[in-house]
Amino acid sequence: MSGSPTSNPNSDTGLASHIASGISAFFPPLAGVIFYFIEKKDQLARHWAVQSIFFGVSWIVLWIAYSILAAIFVHIPFLGPLLLGLLYLVLLFGGVINAFQGKKWEYPIISAQCKKLFPKLVP
Repeated sequence: MSGSPTSNPNSDTGLASHIASGISAFFPPLAGVIFYFIEKKDQLARHWAVQSIFFGVSWIVLWIAYSILAAIFVHIPFLGPLLLGLLYLVLLFGGVINAFQGKKWEYPIISAQCKKLFPKLVP
């Protein structure tokens, strides 16, 4: 614990950058929205807040699309939801690990597309 700061005086939340980033990445998109509006100074926390929003909203949209398709094709084997769930967990925990390590990382495909659609949201 000696090498890791527990608070950040240059932060609006008072949390260390990697802690605020990890919380944003772990609870998408709700924590991302909260940290995006609260945190104005810490660029790493804002970066992860935006990534959390992009990731969470993308998965909500994909889940809605998948639910519609599943309702149409009732006899789809369980492999589809299993693979979708595993992909979600891999991307979620990949982001959480990078966020808690204090790295600026972006979700593949999702971040690039969202940056094009919402350029003013990116810090």
